[in-house]
Amino acid sequence: MSPRSQARDDDRPADLGFMRAIHAGLRRDAARLQALAPQLEHGRGGPGAVPRGWATFRQTLEVHHAAEDDDLWPVLRSHLTQAEDLHQLDLMVAEHRGLTAAIQAVDAALASGIGVTRAAQELGNVLGDHLDHEEQQVFPLLEQHLSRGEWRRFLLTERRRRSARERPEFLTWVLDNASDQDTAAVLAELPRPAHLVYRRLLRPRYQAQRLAASVILPPPPCRPTAAGRGRNGSLPSTARFGD
Repeated sequence: MSPRSQARDDDRPADLGFMRAIHAGLRRDAARLQALAPQLEHGRGGPGAVPRGWATFRQTLEVHHAAEDDDLWPVLRSHLTQAEDLHQLDLMVAEHRGLTAAIQAVDAALASGIGVTRAAQELGNVLGDHLDHEEQQVFPLLEQHLSRGEWRRFLLTERRRRSARERPEFLTWVLDNASDQDTAAVLAELPRPAHLVYRRLLRPRYQAQRLAASVILPPPPCRPTAAGRGRNGSLPSTARFGD
């Protein structure tokens, strides 16, 4: 793309396809955790089994919400003048604090083997309500006020919060069981050579690792997004959250 074409593209409204794909991945892992939770209850009050997928899910939540609070909301806030719009950003920050408490409750339940099902359900409810709220109230503000250039700078900022080793893992995480629409949105933000690396190397390696340590679970129910668009495909019977 020529510099002039790049400048025109950067001036277009923000395309939130990557963010929608992240949200789909968060809903997917929340559902997988809820499906797995009864198997993690043992009631002995001692250390319990902690699924490896929980660490990835928790880190993704924490990194994503820190990036929003520290990097994205201040940029959006600088464009807003209406009190109600600014209030929506304050609510986002408050809801992130509520999610931190829900994450800590899951950690405590996993550590004791008591109340895992209840904690997982509460996290799923709090997260689902937050994502619905963000998509309904804040996504339109982002699309209205942020340029594609500003949006891409945020994506790069969030990317830098992960180490070079963690970035491929995040890419395969967000594209795990993703819809064609979400996959296209994510790959559109990557250079062409990265598409080949993902398809030829990262995806096969990720799938092999997951399959080798898979846990058989019933498929969790789909939770529709605020826009009425379903989760990115129903979960297969081999749901690999607990590997």
